[in-house]
Amino acid sequence: MGKSTIFFGQPIFSQMVSLLNKRKITARALSHRSDHYCKRFSTFQHLITMVYGVTSGCNSLRELCGGIVSYGNKISHCKFDYSPKRSTISDANKRRDCIVFEDIYSDLVTEHLPDLSDSHKQLVIDKKVYTINSTTITLFQPIFECVGCNPNNGKRKGGIKSHQKLDMQAGIPVKVYHSNAREHDSLFIQKEGVMNKGEVALFDKAYNNYALFDAWNKDEIFFVTRLKNNAKETLLEEFDLQEATPDTILRDAKIALEYKDGTGPAKQVELRLVSFYHEEKNKVYYFLTNLFNLPAEQIAMLYKKRWEIELLFKKIKQNFPLQYFYGDNKNAIQIQIWCTLIALLLITVMKKQLTKPWSFSNLVSLLQKHLFSYVNFVDFFNNVDSYAKEFVKNKGNPDYSQGKFSFQ
Repeated sequence: MGKSTIFFGQPIFSQMVSLLNKRKITARALSHRSDHYCKRFSTFQHLITMVYGVTSGCNSLRELCGGIVSYGNKISHCKFDYSPKRSTISDANKRRDCIVFEDIYSDLVTEHLPDLSDSHKQLVIDKKVYTINSTTITLFQPIFECVGCNPNNGKRKGGIKSHQKLDMQAGIPVKVYHSNAREHDSLFIQKEGVMNKGEVALFDKAYNNYALFDAWNKDEIFFVTRLKNNAKETLLEEFDLQEATPDTILRDAKIALEYKDGTGPAKQVELRLVSFYHEEKNKVYYFLTNLFNLPAEQIAMLYKKRWEIELLFKKIKQNFPLQYFYGDNKNAIQIQIWCTLIALLLITVMKKQLTKPWSFSNLVSLLQKHLFSYVNFVDFFNNVDSYAKEFVKNKGNPDYSQGKFSFQ
C-alpha cells in the first residue's frame, strides 16, 4: 500500500482559516481602531473564534467556549492564541464595531471571487447578472424594529433584514446590507455602488421604483422584474413575435409608466413588457425590463434564475445557527451574521477545490465533525468512502490506527 496523503500536519480548521489574509485583517483593524485598548483578544482572534462557533454549529457562548477548551493544545495549530472566556467574547461582540467584519468580508470577496466564478453558469447574455433579494431573521427580543402588527399577547419579536446581491456565477453575495425588518426592500438598490454600469439585476416586484428605473436607463444599468398588479401602463409600441418564439410568450411590447419625483410634473419611464404563460401553473406573468435586445423568452428565463438567491438564503439558515445568537445587542447580532457569511465564503472556496461532488449541507455536516482532525481537507473529502473502507479493513491493526489516525 502506498503512502497515504490524507493525514496532514494541520487540522482542517487551520486549513480553513489559512484562507484568511491576516495582514489585510490587521490593516483593517488599524484603520477602524478595532484593537484599541485590546490586550489579547484581537480582531483576528475574535474573527476565528466566531467563525469556529458558526461553522461548528454552536448554539451559545458556553458551547462555543467549551468546544475550544475541549481541544486543548490543538487550538494553537489553528491560530488561536488562547481559549477566550465567555465574558471576553461577549464584551468584544458589544464593543468592537461590526463594520470591521463587513470590510473583512468585502476583502475576502474581492480576493476569492475570480476563483469562484463558474463558466458553466454563464447565462446567455454578455453582461454580469446578479440577483437581489432580502431575508428576515427573527429575533426573540425587539432589538431591531420589527415588521407587522402587534400580536394579541403583546409580545412582539424583533427582526433583522439582510439585503443581499448574489453573483450568479460565483454563488456568493457580493454586496450585503443589514437593516431593521420594517425597512422597505427598494431602499437597498437605491444605495450608491449596489449596481454599476453594464450590470443586470434580477429582483421581485417589491423593488419596483420607476424613478430609479429611469435613472438606470440613463446609466446603462439593466434589470428584469415583474410588473406590479396595480401598475397603469401606456402602450407605446407592440413588437411582432418572431416565428421561432415559443408559444408561452404571449406579448412583447414597449410601454411607458408614469412617476412623480417631487420636482415638477409627472414624468415617464419607457420600458419593455413581456407576457409569459406558465403552463404548469396556468398563470400569466408580466415581466418588466429595460433589456430591449434580448429575445422575449430569454427575459423569462433570466427572471427564473432569480430563485437562486432563495436557495442561498435556505443554505445559510439550514447550515448555520442563525436562530441562536451569541449576544443580545445590535452589534453582536451583526457581527455573528458577518462571520456566518465569512464562514460560508471560506467553505465555498474549499468546496471548489474538490473533484468529488458534495451537497453543501452534507459537506458542512461532515466538516463539523472533523474541524480539528489532522487530515488533508481535499484528499479526505475527495476519498472519504475509500478511506472509510481502509479504516474498517485495518481496524485490528494497532500500527495502522496509532500511526495513521493519530490526532495528537
